[in-house]
Amino acid sequence: MRQDILREDMPRHGTGLPPIAGWTEAERFAALESYQILDTPREQDFDDLAQIASQVCGTPIAVVNLVGTTRQWFKAEVGLGVRETPLETSFCGQAILAADMLIIPDATKDSRFDCNPLVTGAPGLRFYAGALLTTPSGLPIGTMCVLDFRPRQLDEHQIRTLKLLARQAMTQLELRKSLAEKEAAIREQEATAEQQRLLTFELKHRMKNMLAMVQAIANQTIRSGVTVEDARSTFAARLGALSNAQDILTQMTWTRASVRDVVQSALSPHGVNGGRFLIEGPDIGLSSRCSLGLSLALHELATNAAKYGALSNELGVVEITWSIDRSGSSPEFHFQWAERSGPPVSPPTRQGFGSRIIERFLGDYFRGTATLSYAPTGVVLSLRAPLSALSDAEG
Repeated sequence: MRQDILREDMPRHGTGLPPIAGWTEAERFAALESYQILDTPREQDFDDLAQIASQVCGTPIAVVNLVGTTRQWFKAEVGLGVRETPLETSFCGQAILAADMLIIPDATKDSRFDCNPLVTGAPGLRFYAGALLTTPSGLPIGTMCVLDFRPRQLDEHQIRTLKLLARQAMTQLELRKSLAEKEAAIREQEATAEQQRLLTFELKHRMKNMLAMVQAIANQTIRSGVTVEDARSTFAARLGALSNAQDILTQMTWTRASVRDVVQSALSPHGVNGGRFLIEGPDIGLSSRCSLGLSLALHELATNAAKYGALSNELGVVEITWSIDRSGSSPEFHFQWAERSGPPVSPPTRQGFGSRIIERFLGDYFRGTATLSYAPTGVVLSLRAPLSALSDAEG
């Protein structure tokens, strides 16, 4: 007769053992897993417990045994020389069904074990005694057990000692688990503090970038020679573009936004989903500094296109593409705005603030070059920057 394997649907009565409180195998194994003990290196504290059990009980074998779903694994052992064996041949698979302890004086005379290959063949086990390792919630996860190659009994002192050693093994497991949980909590606190530090750092730089850009917008808008009403309207529109960029950053991770989200947000007042914009590029993240610069540049381009360029008639289209060029020694980010099918274009006689934003601010913010060209087919912006600049908080 083959020894039963412990299963979730295995009957827990009719084994000659006292009835036990109800639990499922899934609950029991989850409790064992919570200690994160399986397959860990040997530890002197557990080795000492096994050595004491062997000496007190006078057995050649002693084990701190943890019962998994398909195997029993030994945190500490004396006299075995292995760290695990299959559950099919284990004595402990039956022991964890006991109330607190299982003793087998002679396995050849016990119907549960008389056909076990460890009894009928090598190494010829005869005696087993196992005290349960029980969690505070009452779930058995293993045993403190001793084995011998001859039939025998334990006296009251030995039984009491084996139970005390089992309790000590559980105390060690609980202390080990508590320490791991405290270390995990400390790491989480440290990670939270580091994240807060990075957010504070990013917020400081974002505020600096934002204030510098607002000041530049205000100065250039007032100097452009337009009426007070026009200046007020232009200034408000440009601040709105910056505000949209800030919203995108806040909705994402505070520190990064995707190129696509920045493009779509900046162009939303112009009907980005209406077929006038062809947008294509991979998923690439931008630092807050780059996001602000690109958002304002796109606002200026779209505003100009709506007044004079591809968005000023019924046929014009704007193609917006970006990519990463890895052909050189360092990868580069390429971004392009290209208008077509709009009214004929000619270069402006003087450079306005929008052009300065695009060519100077955008290039500086990306640590690259931004170039505007005025082909007859439409305005083209070409931005080239090192890929590393996209994630650099300093820009």
